[in-house]
Amino acid sequence: MLSTFLTASGQHVGRAPLLNLDFEETRLATANSKVPMDLYYANLADILELILLESDERFDELEDNESIRLKTIKNLDKPSPWSAFVQAEIKLQWAFVKFKYGKEWDAFWSLRSAYRLAKSNAKDYPGFEPNQRTLGVLNIIFGNVPSKNQWLMNLFGLRGDVLTGLNQLSTIGADYPELAIESKLILGMTNAYLLEDFRKAADFIDQSKAGDEPLFRYVKSLVYSKAHKAIVSRELLSNSDKHFPIHDYLIAETYFQAGDYQTAINHYEKFLNSFTGKSYIKDTYLKLSISYGLIGQIETYERYLDKSRNEGDDYSEVDKNAAKIAKTLDTQNPTALRIRFAIDGGFYQKADSLITLLGKKKDLSEYERLELTYRKARLNHLQGNTQEAKAFYQQVIGSAALISETYYAPNSFLQLGYLMKDSGDIASAKMYFHEVLSFRKHPYKSSLDSKAKIALKQITPKGD
Repeated sequence: MLSTFLTASGQHVGRAPLLNLDFEETRLATANSKVPMDLYYANLADILELILLESDERFDELEDNESIRLKTIKNLDKPSPWSAFVQAEIKLQWAFVKFKYGKEWDAFWSLRSAYRLAKSNAKDYPGFEPNQRTLGVLNIIFGNVPSKNQWLMNLFGLRGDVLTGLNQLSTIGADYPELAIESKLILGMTNAYLLEDFRKAADFIDQSKAGDEPLFRYVKSLVYSKAHKAIVSRELLSNSDKHFPIHDYLIAETYFQAGDYQTAINHYEKFLNSFTGKSYIKDTYLKLSISYGLIGQIETYERYLDKSRNEGDDYSEVDKNAAKIAKTLDTQNPTALRIRFAIDGGFYQKADSLITLLGKKKDLSEYERLELTYRKARLNHLQGNTQEAKAFYQQVIGSAALISETYYAPNSFLQLGYLMKDSGDIASAKMYFHEVLSFRKHPYKSSLDSKAKIALKQITPKGD
């Protein structure tokens, strides 16, 4: 889903309202136009609306626009590289929406069509740089498909490589300034979400020179949230001129991580009252349960815990992990949970204080002490204390059998791989990355496996 928020380029009439997330105004500004990029902006308005709002009813109303716009472009008198570029982009954008709305088969067909159009356009117009933007995004997508869906990739004859995609995105130059901004933002998201290189992710965001328009603010907030900078993310979202239900969920996350549970509750409940989609519902119920429990409202804690266990989908990894936590929440140590979420948000001083507090307890189980060791590893790693982090990660993987269905061991192997790669110990890095792939069942298997595979490609010379 990386590029769906990041394709606002050019100086056409639809650009300004799109960056402002004014979907209807974008469609009105481009109505009846046969200019390819106007159709592009109109299409992107549909896509962003469907992704941000998650409305099945709205999907039914808008889905025919894909074929209408493609037909309009095909009937243009003068073919141009922009025509084929926009056709590929329309296919690519609708693929994201189809995945989100559970139409995976149709989504793969759309990806295949987008790829063929982009490849053909690159052959016909080899000097047309925007082709590299489309092909770069497709390479990142194809190179990051979970193992369970690889049979579909094989069936459709699709191949991709994340590193190739990153290189393609890096080629967009000053001749296409808006596309260059977009490419930098995509590179920032990829480095944050797939490579866990948070410093480089922040650098790309800074280099993008993206403005303060609501669309840019939203994208930047996602990167900073993933990079453990909750306060920066919150500022971007809170001061946006446009506000959608997802903003409340993301803002709630930052307060929850900070331990401001009443403010988090207010935003989570506002999200539930206004959101019509399925994503994040199970996770929101879980966070509400934890929040009410930590402020002593036990009946409400139990009510939301029951909702988290029995309502909402678990399609996304966020909701999958919420479902797993909810199953055993009654037996989990509340201080350990507070440590985890404080680290996620970058509230390191709070996390350190809680670790010290929990470490003084004499009645911790073996599992609880191992989880505490994992949190120490993460905190030291994110604060740059690499030697301490390595030692704690080693303790975790030494007891992997005790935590076989959690993500603690596979992520410890992954993080040790990153640390070894950074120190130049490539042989050890390879060993650790391969160990990540050996774990068969844990909540973040798809994303951790993808990260390990990408890291292995980074350090394995071609031909090996």
